[in-house]
Amino acid sequence: MRPVFKVIIVYEIIFFTFWNFLYYSNPGVESWFKLENLTAIYTVLSTMALGFVFVYVVFITMKITGVLNKIKTLKDPRKNF
Repeated sequence: MRPVFKVIIVYEIIFFTFWNFLYYSNPGVESWFKLENLTAIYTVLSTMALGFVFVYVVFITMKITGVLNKIKTLKDPRKNF
């Protein structure tokens, strides 16, 4: 699996958890979703896009600076070789 797909999957899991936390922690959010459908859809999609851009920028920055290669070459301390 390519690293970009791993980043996307991790981001989707974080986004899903974040919105479930918001939805279930605030009782007013449910009525807001019912009353303002288009606003709610725009808010969800725009925060999803913003989060994706943030995660992707961090990933590309790590790749350009070489931090990602250094992380890949680290030995696993759990394995005794």
